[in-house]
Amino acid sequence: MRPSVPVAAVVFAVYCVIVISLMQTSGIGYEHFFDTAADTVRAAVLPLAAGAVWLVAFLVWARWDHVFRDARRLPLRWGYWVLPVLMVLVALLHLVGVDWGAFAPEHLLAVLTASVLVGFTEETLFRGIVLRSLRQGDRSEGTAALWTTLWFGAFHVTNLLLGEPGAVLQVVFAALGGVAFYLLRRGTGVLIAAMALHGLWDFSTFLSGVHAVDGVATDAASFLTSFVYVAALVTLVVLVVRERRRPAAEAITAPHDASTAPAPR
Repeated sequence: MRPSVPVAAVVFAVYCVIVISLMQTSGIGYEHFFDTAADTVRAAVLPLAAGAVWLVAFLVWARWDHVFRDARRLPLRWGYWVLPVLMVLVALLHLVGVDWGAFAPEHLLAVLTASVLVGFTEETLFRGIVLRSLRQGDRSEGTAALWTTLWFGAFHVTNLLLGEPGAVLQVVFAALGGVAFYLLRRGTGVLIAAMALHGLWDFSTFLSGVHAVDGVATDAASFLTSFVYVAALVTLVVLVVRERRRPAAEAITAPHDASTAPAPR
């Protein structure tokens, strides 16, 4: 099946129906997803696992290329790496500030599994399927990056259905965080790098949201988080402006087929 935005939209819609409906039927409110191991498995692990099965099944059937690896790695200036590095630092500070003694081993394993599944499913969907569809045609890479970011942010409005009143703010913060995931996908040329950062970020925030210790590490993480979002906004604006002439198709065109890529306008 030829990659296209309408097809990606259908995949996205089915994923939302599967995951959100299973999360709703768990009977656990969004703010309590990670309170216990049992809650985490019912409210997060099982729904996300079902979503992962859907995404993998689609890709096996549709056989889209360059979802997990780009045909060529697009150049990325060193300044763009500041944002992903800053997110790693904040995640590590969150982990330092976690009250590890308050977690049973099975609880930690459940949260870790949920975090890995979030990284896999959301990156496969957005920086994989959605970005691949947006790179089809004559769009610029800046346009593809922008719409992938906005789509990822808008996805989090579905948390309203799970009883999360702060979902509107999550739309903004998730979109900005998605800029770093895009940069890692692009900078390394492989999707697993974005999955790793996404999983690490969520693992640290899930744990710190349940049992965090007031201290230097926690305060430093909170302080630096504001810089993460400011840096993400600035990075996105610069990226969209600078990449407005680079054909998005460059990333999915093999080097020996470079002559077939659309020329910059």
